[in-house]
Amino acid sequence: MDYGWLLFFFCCSLIDMQSITALFVTDISVPEIVDFRDNVTLSCSYDMSGHTLNSVKWYKDRLEFFRYTPLMRPVYITFPVAGIQVLDGKYFCNESTCRVDLSLLGAKSTGNFKCEVSGDAPHFKLAAKEDNMTVAALPQSDPLIEGFNSMYRMEEFLSATCASDYSSLATKLTWYINGEQPMLGELQPTIDTSIPAHDYILRRQRLQVHFYLQGHRFYLVSKILELKCVAEIENYPELRRETTLSASLTQFDNLNNQMLRHAVTNSAAFECRSCSWKRTCLVSSLFVIILLTRCSHQS
Repeated sequence: MDYGWLLFFFCCSLIDMQSITALFVTDISVPEIVDFRDNVTLSCSYDMSGHTLNSVKWYKDRLEFFRYTPLMRPVYITFPVAGIQVLDGKYFCNESTCRVDLSLLGAKSTGNFKCEVSGDAPHFKLAAKEDNMTVAALPQSDPLIEGFNSMYRMEEFLSATCASDYSSLATKLTWYINGEQPMLGELQPTIDTSIPAHDYILRRQRLQVHFYLQGHRFYLVSKILELKCVAEIENYPELRRETTLSASLTQFDNLNNQMLRHAVTNSAAFECRSCSWKRTCLVSSLFVIILLTRCSHQS
C-alpha cells in the first residue's frame, strides 16, 4: 500500500476542512442596558473567508425579526416580534457587516439578541454570536440637592437632602463633604418612594445629611464648602450621575473680630459725642460765671 498517497489525500482534506470552517462572526454590538425611550442600533461583523454570503438573520429570544438575503428578492425582510420594531429603512447589510435600528416597547424589549450568518452552497456553513440587552427606565437627570445655601459660617448646623431621579433600577446615593464621606450619625435613613409608570415600578431615593461645620474637614479648607451627591446603579458604572454645589465659608473667629471691631467703633463714636457735650456744658458754665461776676462789680 502506498502510504504516501494516503498522507497526501489526508493533508488535502485537512486543508479543505479548514477553508470550509473559516466562516465566523467576528463581532457583535448589542447595548448592555438602554432606556426604553431610546432607539437602539444592533450590528455584527463577519468574515466569509471565500464563502458566498447566503443570509444574515437577527433573532430576539430565538424568534427571527430581520433577514438579509443578497441572492434573493426581496433582499431585506422583517418579521413581527413582541417588544421590538424594526425602523423603516434604518438597516444596512453587505458582505462583511449588518446593522439594524430598533424602536423599543418597554420592559418586554429586554432579551437575548443573536446575529446568525450562513454561507451559500455547497457547504451552507453557519456562524453566530449573541448577547443580552436590558431595557429599563433609566434616570434622565442628575440628583437634586435641596436645602443648601450659598454661604455658611463655622460652627453653624447644616442640613441638606439629595433626591435621585426616578428609575426602574435601584439607585444608591452617596454624600461627599469636601471630598470625604459623612461620619457615623450624620446621615438619616434613606427614604424610598415608588410609583407605577410605563409598565415599570419607578423608584426614587432621598438621603438627608446633617452636621455642624466644625472639625478638620472645614478648618483646613480655603473658605470653601463643597457638597456632592452621587447616584449610582449597581453593575452599571456608566450610569453614574452626580451633582456638586459650593458655598463660601466664613471662619467663626473672623466673624467675631468683625463684630468686635464694629462694637469698638460704635463705642468710640459714642464717647466722642459725650466728650463734645461735656465741653459744651463747661463753656456754658464759664460764660454764666463771667456774667455774674460783671453784674456784681457794677452794683
